[in-house]
Amino acid sequence: MKTLSQSTYTLNYLSRFDLLRSLKEAKEKSLDFIILISGSFQDDWRETLTESMRCLKDGGLLFVQGLPDRLPEIGVFLDRFLKFKYWIAVESSAQQPSHGLPSVHAGVLLFVKGNEHFDIQRVRFPHETCEHCGKPLRDWGGKSHLRHPDGFAISDVWKSLPPANNYNQISQPVLDTILKMVIPVSSPNGRKDQTSLVAATSKIKGLIGPKEGIGDSRKVSDVAVQYKLPGFEPRISRPVPSGKKVETLWNIVHQGDALEILRQYPDNSVDLVFADPPYNLEKSYNTYNDEQTTKEYLDWCNAWLAEYARILKPTGSLYVLNLPRWTMYHADFLNKHLHFQNWIVWDALSEPRGKLMPAHYGLLFYTKSPDNFTFNFKDLPSIDERHYCLRASCIRERKLNGQDEKERLTDIWWDIHRLKHRRDRDYHPCQLPDKLLERIIKLSSNPGDIILDALAGTGTTAVVAARLGRRYVAIDIDPGYVNITRQKIDEVMRLGFVVRQSTQKTRMPYSKKALQLELRDLAAKLGRLPTPDDVAKKSRYGLAPFTETFPTWGKALKAAKLEVENGHSA
Repeated sequence: MKTLSQSTYTLNYLSRFDLLRSLKEAKEKSLDFIILISGSFQDDWRETLTESMRCLKDGGLLFVQGLPDRLPEIGVFLDRFLKFKYWIAVESSAQQPSHGLPSVHAGVLLFVKGNEHFDIQRVRFPHETCEHCGKPLRDWGGKSHLRHPDGFAISDVWKSLPPANNYNQISQPVLDTILKMVIPVSSPNGRKDQTSLVAATSKIKGLIGPKEGIGDSRKVSDVAVQYKLPGFEPRISRPVPSGKKVETLWNIVHQGDALEILRQYPDNSVDLVFADPPYNLEKSYNTYNDEQTTKEYLDWCNAWLAEYARILKPTGSLYVLNLPRWTMYHADFLNKHLHFQNWIVWDALSEPRGKLMPAHYGLLFYTKSPDNFTFNFKDLPSIDERHYCLRASCIRERKLNGQDEKERLTDIWWDIHRLKHRRDRDYHPCQLPDKLLERIIKLSSNPGDIILDALAGTGTTAVVAARLGRRYVAIDIDPGYVNITRQKIDEVMRLGFVVRQSTQKTRMPYSKKALQLELRDLAAKLGRLPTPDDVAKKSRYGLAPFTETFPTWGKALKAAKLEVENGHSA
């Protein structure tokens, strides 16, 4: 056992031989955090995790490293006892499996014990700029007047660390980043936050193991053997179809219950099935209840996933998109029914918030056959190199200048943005961009193939399928969404595209940036963050433009917070 001790923390590095024994000998609720490297487990992982949970204090943090085909089982087990916080996707050294997408995705689960307040420190990676236009690569929170001098706050998708084997081990840069999250340090200007003051009087205690899994020299090519689940062979579920039959099978938009309609489709009849279910987050759908118990929600998801597996052709593929907590449940279920290919990470930060900003949407890719399935990876164009930004003006200019370097697609998709502009959206709370469905449909189907989405919303899957010359099946319970889908498909068949109404805004005499900069200047004069009352008295614009332009006062204060946080104020 190796122990490192500093004035504010103690770290124990345990070997495979010592890990479980030491956990059993440790006092209950004695540790603030534990980092486990599941790729190097030797003992029964359930016993190791159970003892780890016992040793954690209330509010303590448990990190578990591993591969996406094994971590779901671990995550589902832990979710019974701890509170899920994040599935951190770490871009690692590329693997080229015999089938499926080239993989760079290794995962780190983060759970917290109990409902107590827990602390993680804000960690930043250095800013990156576009090689062509010189602007920040991240256009969210990357505007020059909002950029933090120390870098951008990390999300739950880590692409800025040196590529390494994080599959059956954890690299030192990844481990160092995790330790920065859990061990408080003084800020660059010498001030300590409240957490650091507490740490000075109560030493942070952590455990890491097995230490044999930290940054050794094992090759990535050795990884696959480590993660074969013993006795694993998917069994294809075959729910009993209903006695009814739909009159028209293909090129149709159904209004009704997804399960009832799916049961009317024959076995082995669809080439590609896709689902983007409601996330059980109390979103405002017209007819669907997006606030179910965990059991109700998962039972419902498992029912239509089983139908998806049944109707899928032997050469067919299944894709399902969800938040990582639910994605790991879907994967745990599908591992028993179909063949895992990839947990694709859609890196789609919608809005910066929190100390670890949520950007990760899990997109599972499963097939009915382990290796004999439609897969047009070689026909897909390479994507633009990541050192270019995604601004439309920059893309146009650099391509005209012949600056167009490419890189291959992997299972971390960072080049497709969420829909940000009202002009691209229908009246739906969680609409997906056409580009995401285009990639999936081109990758796993051919012209004339049948594409089915049983939770169609406003029909992005069906509309894109029709435009790409595929047959489509869309199902939704909401008649309003069904009407929107039918209208869009009609426009695609007649015109080749969906007609979008102009959403041009009235030009205001001030910009968001001008308002934020005025708040920053006011913070510098006051030596603190300005209140609405301060603004009403001192702003040349008055208070109304601020409350009308920003949804919350906190968003208006972004630039002002940088001024105060970095000690530049008077």
